[in-house]
Amino acid sequence: MKIAVIGAGLTGLKCAMELKEFAKIKVFEKLSVGGLLSSFCNGYCIEKFYHHAFKSDTELIKLIGKFGLKSKLVWKTVKVGIAKNGKIYSLSTPLEILKYPYMSLIDKLKLAIFTIKSRKRDFEKFDEFNAIESIRNELGSSLLENFFMPMLKAKFGENASDVSFAWLLARVAIRSNRKLRGEEIGYLRHGFHQLLEKMCEDIEIINKDAKIKLEGKWTVNGEDFDAIVFTAPLPELGDLKDKLGIPEIRYQSSICALISLKKSISDIYWLNVEGASFGAIIEHTNFMPFEDYGEHLVYLASYTMPDSEFFRASDSELEKLFLKDLEKFGVKRGDLNWIKIFRAKFSSPIYEKGFLKKITPYRVANGFYIAGMTSRPNYPERSMNGSLLAGKEVAEILRKDFGLI
Repeated sequence: MKIAVIGAGLTGLKCAMELKEFAKIKVFEKLSVGGLLSSFCNGYCIEKFYHHAFKSDTELIKLIGKFGLKSKLVWKTVKVGIAKNGKIYSLSTPLEILKYPYMSLIDKLKLAIFTIKSRKRDFEKFDEFNAIESIRNELGSSLLENFFMPMLKAKFGENASDVSFAWLLARVAIRSNRKLRGEEIGYLRHGFHQLLEKMCEDIEIINKDAKIKLEGKWTVNGEDFDAIVFTAPLPELGDLKDKLGIPEIRYQSSICALISLKKSISDIYWLNVEGASFGAIIEHTNFMPFEDYGEHLVYLASYTMPDSEFFRASDSELEKLFLKDLEKFGVKRGDLNWIKIFRAKFSSPIYEKGFLKKITPYRVANGFYIAGMTSRPNYPERSMNGSLLAGKEVAEILRKDFGLI
């Protein structure tokens, strides 16, 4: 039996791993193996787009252990904060939150109670609710504007007003794994490329765009296959998406600048930013040791739409814009070693209210399967763990359909 897997991100590679003992697998990837998890190498390797793990990522942790990489999985408590009115505020510890001047004591108590409650709430029940309206009704306008809006804008940019309350509740719950000194997150020291390399073993990967057709049999670039598993973003299906009856899902784009600096910006790992061309500053070397890289590495994260002028801007235009806004944080041109711009045209679905109804089933036609960011395990927010689960689950369904036991 021959199976084509379209896309060599975590979902596609996990699916191929699960099926390679039962069928001949070919994985097609037109860009970089690893997708959003692919790396830039410069004497070391680091992801083009920031990544970290959570203790709840059981499938990811299990896979890391399977490949003998568990000793490299490190957990650290990091600082988070917000830049507001020209000043950086750490919001990592209870005392720092209490001292934050843009929230009243009552609002801080409301936020603490809301965070605790979020861990126990059924997110799906709030899928049809708008995040901004729900927070305003539940917690008030002050807390919405001074705490939640910077987070929503940093993650969704101009689409912040469309996000569902389900997404926000899940986000608060997963990010509430906090110690007294801050939030605890994990990373595969020296880079997740080590995991990708293990996943690619004994898998045939073809670096070429995949042209899919149904001509009696499913074909990819003119070659017949018994089944196709599509794990790339849905817009890449083109006209086939409508023929398969897949609901329209809006995607946002990501632009991530990876920069090397001669000095650190602050001691904060994740800093939400207002009024800049980027929504967040993620200082990787406030998480992993400076000695692993020999330079201060920082991500500037921006979210926009695939057809926006911002996404179409040249690298040089974006560099000028980013560096100009970095001056607000004391970074001068002489502090910069280098800057690299990375783009993902369809980096994430926009988790709008009602998104639950749009989740893509794994089997969409005889011999044609879809898994990835719009699959059930990636609701109400995509993650490395959810992508691995989607690859595993679609492989299980395909095996049952074709009796591959």
